[in-house]
Amino acid sequence: MKQKEKKQKTKYDTIMNKRELRLQRGQKPMIGIDIGTDFIKIVQMKKNSRISKLGMKSIPEGMVNQGRIEASTSLAEEIKRALSQNKIKGNRCSLCLSGSELIVRELKIPEMSESQIFENIKYEITSFLPLNHDDYCIDYKVLEYIPSQDTTPAKLRLMVAAVPNSLVQNYINTLKKARLKVSYVDVAPNIAGKIARWIMSNSADKNINKNICMIDFGAHTTDITILKDGNYFIHKSIINGGDYITSLIADKMNLDLMEAEAFKLKTNLFDENFHNSVNQHIKNFIDFQITDIERTIEFFNNRNNNVGVDQIYIMGGGSLLSGLAKYMEEHLSVSVSLLSDALKQFKNGNIFGDKVSVFSQAIGATMREEC
Repeated sequence: MKQKEKKQKTKYDTIMNKRELRLQRGQKPMIGIDIGTDFIKIVQMKKNSRISKLGMKSIPEGMVNQGRIEASTSLAEEIKRALSQNKIKGNRCSLCLSGSELIVRELKIPEMSESQIFENIKYEITSFLPLNHDDYCIDYKVLEYIPSQDTTPAKLRLMVAAVPNSLVQNYINTLKKARLKVSYVDVAPNIAGKIARWIMSNSADKNINKNICMIDFGAHTTDITILKDGNYFIHKSIINGGDYITSLIADKMNLDLMEAEAFKLKTNLFDENFHNSVNQHIKNFIDFQITDIERTIEFFNNRNNNVGVDQIYIMGGGSLLSGLAKYMEEHLSVSVSLLSDALKQFKNGNIFGDKVSVFSQAIGATMREEC
């Protein structure tokens, strides 16, 4: 490798190392917020990066639709109630954004200065955006420095995220009405990477779990993010989530949605000794999702010299489905664990149990990565 390239690689390696150290040291107390279609999830962190309080509140139907806030003032009141009911104080918050309007792409560009990167990104990502790039908030992260080979010049591998300015501003204004000040906004695929690196840095064996798959079973979507050596590699969103299972149980068993949700969480629908009219329907749905997960992992394997995923962590409300982790592990032949199993080692997760998996996006949003 040429001397100049060695210096460049060292520069990007240093950036990555600083980022990991920043996570280990912890930051000032922060409130992390994840606003979904059905629930507001809030976590307050202590100064030593341990969980202080968790709070979750249901959102009345129609306030949030596919990631868009439809009733800002009413939602702000719900957020204030959630803060008050859970005795969460403070006004500095970080926000996790997700939804169909969020666009995340991996780009490879020639090595260039920081001032040139943004202009190049705007040009490269335009084809993925429904609107003009000026209507988007665009940010990026350098994932890898790829040295030159023969006649091929050095490149940068980037994760680029774009979200409409109007959507971001609506969230910021709503949280302002709830007396909260947004310090920064983060996106789900980046949060998955931060959590993965945190797990790796706190693992007793630094050589395991290098390639991690994070699966967030949300109410309406299931998000798959694969990290190579703790860095973003691929993200895929599957339509349908935990609410589909709840509605399926309600329909097949003639229950209302609250009764169906309670039945879903307390019953191991994957137990071979359990037979119910809804049992096979749910297995079929999960099998469909597992097929999509398999394809995503296979794509990763093919792009990664057939070196596969070492560990799968599941999170979100749907991850609490009894027996799900074991069922997935049997079908995917990869170790599958609730994210709470990893987080409880170093974030007071043992106090909050499996609930931590539901708050993963809010927790991850509080992890600030700066160099």
